[in-house]
Amino acid sequence: MTPSWKVLSLVALGIALTVFFLAIMRPPGGQPSAPGQDLPWQITVGPGGATSTVFGLTLGESLLRDAVAKLGRRYDLGLFEDRDGRLSLEAYFRDAVVGGLNARLVLALGVPETVLATLKAHAGESKPTASGSRRSPVAEADHDLAMAGVVTAMTYLPVVRFDAELVRQRFGEPVERVAAEGGAHWLYPALGLDLLLGDRGEALLQYAPPVKFEEQLRGPLRNSPQLKPSSPAGRE
Repeated sequence: MTPSWKVLSLVALGIALTVFFLAIMRPPGGQPSAPGQDLPWQITVGPGGATSTVFGLTLGESLLRDAVAKLGRRYDLGLFEDRDGRLSLEAYFRDAVVGGLNARLVLALGVPETVLATLKAHAGESKPTASGSRRSPVAEADHDLAMAGVVTAMTYLPVVRFDAELVRQRFGEPVERVAAEGGAHWLYPALGLDLLLGDRGEALLQYAPPVKFEEQLRGPLRNSPQLKPSSPAGRE
């Protein structure tokens, strides 16, 4: 039996709506992940641990423009100034889709001091942060300057819940666990990973090249007065 024009029209409408909703759910300009790729435990470490690749971005090599091509154009740039006057730059992707999973990502960007000074001169009004630093929005006209910034570290906040068994299956047993309020940091120096696992399944993953693990991830934990003494792997 030949389908009627009415049925064909409904099918065509359904396809069009599906394409429309997929388009609005994915950040504009983002590259969809291949099935089974770009998952948070798929970390490739470069020679000597100088780089690590996750979500299709190589920490220590990829630029912000590469991240925008991968994650989409819905991002904000923030210029931070700590209590000692040191400046740093971050990009916040608030609704990225990687590995088929919705997530938020924060990328730390390495740029020359001269660029940071230019961004500060043009930045909007600063506001205090919980860490004691101040954050300023980067002027729209200066976004092109930031595009050449090197992605030096990444923070991944998944929407889905994690648990201890999933973490062990996917990442392995950590070298060390550091207890924190409401959870614990699971530390993987060889991967350049600090996985903060909350008691209720919340997770926050911080990635850095393994050679920078102590400086960027373990060191700040050691100096934090809010953390409890660490425990070796294999003990809760």
